[in-house]
Amino acid sequence: MSQPTSSPVQTPEPPTPPPANPPCAALLAEAEQAQERGDHRSGVRLAEAALAACPAGDHPLRAAALRQLALHRWRLGLFEDAILAAREALSLLDAGEDSAPRCEVLCLMAISYSEIGLQEEALKQATAAFELARQQGDRLWMSWSLNRIGTCYERLGDPAQGERFLLQALGEAQALQDADTTLTALNNLMATMVGSHYLFRRRGDEEAAAAALKKARLYGTEALALARQTGDSYRQAVTGGNLGEVLGLSGDRHAAFELLDGTLAIARAQGYRAVELRTLHSCGEVLTRCGDHEPAIELLEAALRELENSEHEATRMRVHSALHRSYKALGRYREALDHCETYHALELKRAAAQHQAQARLMVNRIEVEQALLQGERARLDAERQRLKATELEAEKHRLEASARELHRHALEDQLTGLANRRRVDRDLPQLFGRARELGRPLSMAVADLDNFKSINDTHGHLVGDEVLRAAAKIFRANTRGSDVLARFGGEEFLLLFVDTPLAVAQEVCERLRSEFESYPWHELAPGLSVTISLGLCDATPDPDAAQMLARADGALYDAKRAGRNRVKVDPT
Repeated sequence: MSQPTSSPVQTPEPPTPPPANPPCAALLAEAEQAQERGDHRSGVRLAEAALAACPAGDHPLRAAALRQLALHRWRLGLFEDAILAAREALSLLDAGEDSAPRCEVLCLMAISYSEIGLQEEALKQATAAFELARQQGDRLWMSWSLNRIGTCYERLGDPAQGERFLLQALGEAQALQDADTTLTALNNLMATMVGSHYLFRRRGDEEAAAAALKKARLYGTEALALARQTGDSYRQAVTGGNLGEVLGLSGDRHAAFELLDGTLAIARAQGYRAVELRTLHSCGEVLTRCGDHEPAIELLEAALRELENSEHEATRMRVHSALHRSYKALGRYREALDHCETYHALELKRAAAQHQAQARLMVNRIEVEQALLQGERARLDAERQRLKATELEAEKHRLEASARELHRHALEDQLTGLANRRRVDRDLPQLFGRARELGRPLSMAVADLDNFKSINDTHGHLVGDEVLRAAAKIFRANTRGSDVLARFGGEEFLLLFVDTPLAVAQEVCERLRSEFESYPWHELAPGLSVTISLGLCDATPDPDAAQMLARADGALYDAKRAGRNRVKVDPT
């Protein structure tokens, strides 16, 4: 028959960051206070209320409430419910955020799976927690994860491997000088050594069994001292109960019952039902070990009555095992056989229950994963629609820009960037109409680069193009933004001076002529020089574009005929 094993210490809840939602924040704070004082029944109610008060879209806040709920359920022995809450919390935690909450939830799932006998699943969760902590360089949660891995191996029947991982966890905890992880490692090492004790006894190696029990007592003594320092009633109950069992197995009956009675008092006061029932079994085991079979039977039978209608099948099995041994020692073989048969029936029932729990949890996992997939699908659909809208908006802007560019090209001279004849034809009627309506002055000049054909012939068309670009720069630099500058074609340009009297326009034209004459044209080509001739006129009281162009052209012709490089004004 299998032998009893000690219970592990629960992972402590790290401080939950202050959430934004005030009602939920207050309830979470109360749930944490309930944890600190060991009132886990109130803790469950508060965590459930906090979860109900959390906004549906606030995943970090809901995850914090679910972590609290899972912790309180675990300590009350509601292991399957604890797994469900922890699993939902894990689904809400962002993988890109701080790894500590995820490690905590994984460790909590691991120990809960272990308690219902699903050790392989427990080991899977603990290993995932260790790998996450290792990647993040989080030594604290590496220690917690190693604790859980060691516990899993001990319960899988490999206490030597369990001890190896737990010693690693203890080393990390002591290096960090963290009391909680140190306490948990020591307590679980004690539990593992108890498992080793029973294993060696079954093999007939009493010397190795005694050595394992001695190590268990050393670990347990140190663990209980740390538990009392923390003031945490749950830790004191767990470590006290475990050490009481060890002392009883060592033959120290008085010290064993002193601890076990204290553990029972704490467990009953705080509602630690799982701890209470395990401790009752431990009391019976101590009496059995000491040969006091009649009182052992009386106590164990009372424990069985306590276990009626409870979910603690593992503890019930251990009680039947102890009763089998006590009845057998008294020669009461029929009662011994009854308890032996009940033990094996419960073992079969427990195996079936574990499979059913695994199936329920698997169904829940599938449902959670499907919900996550649906949520992710909705998110991806929304993202796809957003990207599509963004692409359409970008395409719209691109087409608008392209249309603007085409429009600009249609109205702009490509070589100089000045307006072209098409734009002049479009804008002149408006400008003339405004001048006529407001009675504002308007002047027009036609400019022509002197001997431009010879420039192309002598220096080439590339230089000629550079001359035209430079001419456009000179025009821009010496006119206003409100003036109209256009290239009519070839080397001829139109300048329309808005709201400008003829005398002022003539000064501008003279400045332009001078700028052309003094410009460093030789930098474009050795020996290059460029001058300009301009013909200027102003608007009549009834301005007309065609008439003004004809008059400006006539004045330009006069400037050319007079020797070029000059400004001529229409005398009309």
